[in-house]
Amino acid sequence: MGSYFSGGNAIKIEIGSVPPYLSIWGTIQASSEEEIVVEIEGVYAQREVKKAKCTIAVATKIYVFETLIKEANNNKIVLLTPEKDKVSVMQRREFLRVNTDIPVSCFLINNKNTKLAGEKFFPAVVKDISGGGVLLNSYISLPLGTPLVFEIEIDNSPMVLTVRVVRNKENHNNCSRDIGCEFIGLDESDRQKIISYCTRLQVKRKKKKVAN
Repeated sequence: MGSYFSGGNAIKIEIGSVPPYLSIWGTIQASSEEEIVVEIEGVYAQREVKKAKCTIAVATKIYVFETLIKEANNNKIVLLTPEKDKVSVMQRREFLRVNTDIPVSCFLINNKNTKLAGEKFFPAVVKDISGGGVLLNSYISLPLGTPLVFEIEIDNSPMVLTVRVVRNKENHNNCSRDIGCEFIGLDESDRQKIISYCTRLQVKRKKKKVAN
């Protein structure tokens, strides 16, 4: 069994790919050929087996797989151990990131932030994009973990993306906020479209730079 299932490794468990979804962070306590026991932050309980997408980051690699939550109660979740060939392995900085300047209208999901009460939509600008996420620039500050939805055009085709805030930093140039977001439940075909878009955009810019 892979060392990425070793006790002590952090794991992210995502249940559901579109809102309403649930994302849980935890630590692997024990594992065997049949199951993985995870101690989670907070409390979770379920009455039936559920499908989940799991992510484990170890050193320079990220391991992603889908499995079933066999059972869950309070702060413990038991996952079925996936077969080795069902686990995808990526380098942490695998995705090419390109600068953009694309205005978008973001929608706050399950907005419970009292400072933003009553506000569901807000404007932002996609400053860069990769196969793993985007960097938004906005004058609204959002707590880490806040889920958002926005539509963006990739290769003349609209794409609805769901993201989660993982970084929030003040931009001292104009007092706006640079908000780093990771994709949630992104279909692999859509991820490949974004990766291809980033690659083509970079190649196009390099050719233009050489020509000048």
